[in-house]
Amino acid sequence: MTSVVTGNGMPQPPFSAWPSNPFTGATLQTGATNGSRAQCAALLVRTHDWLERAIGEAPEVNGLTPLVTQAVDLYRRGDYAQCLRLAGGVQQAIELARATLPSLPAW
Repeated sequence: MTSVVTGNGMPQPPFSAWPSNPFTGATLQTGATNGSRAQCAALLVRTHDWLERAIGEAPEVNGLTPLVTQAVDLYRRGDYAQCLRLAGGVQQAIELARATLPSLPAW
């Protein structure tokens, strides 16, 4: 996946399937917050990409989409700790789904 560098100098992942980039409007912070911000962004990108692949194979994972949307909203507001908690919970749900449905794509 190719990242796009925005005006604030931070790489922003493309989200072709979403109507607009979910990372627009996020507040740039420094120090430890940047680490959380980067972790959250990476987890959201990976989760989004996995959902795009998995929904065609198992429509029941579509139920995770509203949780990812909430995590993106938290990211946009700069609440990276809550974003990481919610996105981490989605990741755990994905791991459980993969254990139950082996036909799902690899995480």
